[in-house]
Amino acid sequence: MAITVVGLGPGDPGLITLAAKDALSLPNLWLRTEKHPTVSALKDWGLAWQSFDDCYEEGRAFSEVYETIVSRLLEMGATQDLVYAVPGHPLVAEDTVHALLKQSEIPIRIVPGMSALEVIYARLGIDPNQGLRILDGLALDGATLQAEVPTLILQLYSPAVASDVKLALMRHLPDDAEVILIRAAGIEGQERVVTLPLYEIDRLPWIDYLTTLYLPPRPKRGLSRAVDIIARLRAPDGCPWDREQTPQSLRKYVLEEAYEVVDAIDRDAPDDIEEELGDLLLQVVLQAQIFEEEGLFNIEDVAEGLADKLVRRHPHVFGEETLHTASDVKRRWDTIKAEEKVGTAVESRISGVPLPLPALTASEKIQAKAAKARFEWPDVQGVLAKIREELGEVEAELESGDREKLSHEVGDVLMAVVNLARWVKVDPEEALRLTNARFLKRYRELERLAGDRYDTMNLDQLEELWQEAKRIVG
Repeated sequence: MAITVVGLGPGDPGLITLAAKDALSLPNLWLRTEKHPTVSALKDWGLAWQSFDDCYEEGRAFSEVYETIVSRLLEMGATQDLVYAVPGHPLVAEDTVHALLKQSEIPIRIVPGMSALEVIYARLGIDPNQGLRILDGLALDGATLQAEVPTLILQLYSPAVASDVKLALMRHLPDDAEVILIRAAGIEGQERVVTLPLYEIDRLPWIDYLTTLYLPPRPKRGLSRAVDIIARLRAPDGCPWDREQTPQSLRKYVLEEAYEVVDAIDRDAPDDIEEELGDLLLQVVLQAQIFEEEGLFNIEDVAEGLADKLVRRHPHVFGEETLHTASDVKRRWDTIKAEEKVGTAVESRISGVPLPLPALTASEKIQAKAAKARFEWPDVQGVLAKIREELGEVEAELESGDREKLSHEVGDVLMAVVNLARWVKVDPEEALRLTNARFLKRYRELERLAGDRYDTMNLDQLEELWQEAKRIVG
């Protein structure tokens, strides 16, 4: 027993191949759908058939309809030979055929047919060999648009599908980007080819299952454009400043741009956040370009490594595990991270904290690692006692006048306070940042209250105004 799959061509009966016509004459013919222009010719040829159109009438999703069709085909094919005819070419945008090919129970014979693509190439005057991307309008979510590559989007099906496609494309293209709609390509009396702005594609009432959208190539935009620009800046005839940069010379800018992103986030300024993220991205792409020139890695390797890590560390999303809370996810993340480091040389149980981090953050991370290694106070009272002890040592060094030792002891106090913050689950960096912001706000209010009197006021008077400023601004 076997299933012969036949392509009905794009719709003009004259475009059906002789091999397809012979196969259609075999007994037990089934059509995926009768809603195709070629079917009228089958009637003229005196052929008999049955169809799966009843599967569409229940209003289910296409994926469910196709699953039902495949199930029925396999059930019938287990006891008899049959012919299954689909629009166009059997392997172009035909999910049922691909599902049939994945199973191994029943042999599948493919009789190729001309697809609408060949007619569209002729109508638009495009050569796919020079670069062409083909996407499915019913499965556009997650597809990455490459604006510089000419693109065909098949299976628009209806104005509703066209609307979904439009919204997806508007994330990557201007609303008024010029596009072309092609309907019933190659079918005399029915063919339409219309050029229009992207935002209008769902306003045409004649859009149906014979409609394809063509996106002409446009200049690169977004990340790919930025990568090309930075490569140009680093070229021999590019920018002298950019050409001179090294990973080490750019180090400070990486930190500065990261801080400016955080500042924009703290100010809740979306426009500034967008700009600062761009400046930070510049540093990422520029670093990657330098290492690409050295033959070590490029920006695609960076992105692929990130993607691999995200998939690996989220088995509850991309695998079979089940995690219900954010704390469960964090614990699993740490476990996977530790497993990744098995077999690598580890200098210490507290290795891996980058010292260029802000000092409070680095201190908190170092102490957290030490705590995991059981080097920890038994309770918070021990931490408070340590703070008092370190303050006493600071007082002693104040009397001695030894600046180096005093710096050492002040550092010990700060580290002990960071440990307290960790114990009470307060982010020390965030706590101090908020305190800094609060101080600035109160001080500006103090200045406003003092006015021209500020320079003549003594400390007690300033303290009185400070307390009033605290009451006013909080």
